[in-house]
Amino acid sequence: MTRTFQTDLELGKEAEGKVLDTIQKKYPLAFGIEGKHKAYDIFIPELDVGVEVKHDLQTSTTGNIMIEISCNGQPSGLMATRAKMWAYCFDYETLWLDTSRVKDMIIEHNPELRRFTPKDETCTVKAYLVPLDVARGYCQ
Repeated sequence: MTRTFQTDLELGKEAEGKVLDTIQKKYPLAFGIEGKHKAYDIFIPELDVGVEVKHDLQTSTTGNIMIEISCNGQPSGLMATRAKMWAYCFDYETLWLDTSRVKDMIIEHNPELRRFTPKDETCTVKAYLVPLDVARGYCQ
């Protein structure tokens, strides 16, 4: 399959659906946020908690998770979210991370910071590349 912004978006929505299904088993009132919403992707009313869902096809190849912090100089990803939890999906695994622990992880491990322009996009993204084994150590 050729990767495009559209296919990545569709795979991301599929990941959000799977995460929502998992959450709804314990919290049936949880729902996905439609459209573009920087704060979070899923809201759990029973806990008053937002969940950010990230999907990365390259994690299993690179051995890293990508934590975006800005796009075109504007806060995005970790710096824009109001989510309490992150569900980071790849292959057949989902990492569940408290947002404050993601920030701790970056401070404590000082991972590589990269600048790049994603394929089919015009924005310049800044993101940390965190080794998967390090990220697993910060999971819930």
